[in-house]
Amino acid sequence: MRIHSSISKNQWLLSLPTLLGLSLLPLPALAFDSSGGTASLFIILGLGGFTLINLCLQGLFFWAGKYRSDSFTNGHVLSALLVPIIAIALTIYDHRGWSDFALNLGFICVGTGLILLPLQLHKIDKVTNRNADWILSIGALIILALSYVIAPLSFFSLVVAHICLASMPSRLPKLLSYLGLALGYALFGYWLYQTFMMFQL
Repeated sequence: MRIHSSISKNQWLLSLPTLLGLSLLPLPALAFDSSGGTASLFIILGLGGFTLINLCLQGLFFWAGKYRSDSFTNGHVLSALLVPIIAIALTIYDHRGWSDFALNLGFICVGTGLILLPLQLHKIDKVTNRNADWILSIGALIILALSYVIAPLSFFSLVVAHICLASMPSRLPKLLSYLGLALGYALFGYWLYQTFMMFQL
């Protein structure tokens, strides 16, 4: 019994250097890999959110009859296409493999198709709405109200208010647009300041 106990003790003592040596070996570890995450995050939040608010703007401009103008339609589409172009650049620069590249590219194609929708709405014979100034000014204020929950939306409120003023509105819609511009610029400026201070920290 004592012999067996002595052998077990000796084996345990001899195994200590072996265990210590194995613990020092560089073994593979499962770690978080952030590659591909930036592009996917931008596509889901940036492109997805932009496409949603852009659909609302498309409906607003369509009912206001703004898509009867070739220059307005092309200007809206070209400016909105900047976001998918940024998404494509990020997807090419930051991807892990073919699978996530194809998935992100599919999302970009869907978003681009929705952004090109005004080109089809332009072909619909929609007369200019006589209440277009009311539609745009109230739409700007509604988007401004939503921007107090999601601050970047104030940028789109400013765009709609400027478009309303450019269409020579009547007196009350003009005042509503100026009110939207004043509050929108204040909120958007405050959001930019807070974002800048956050990155400074």
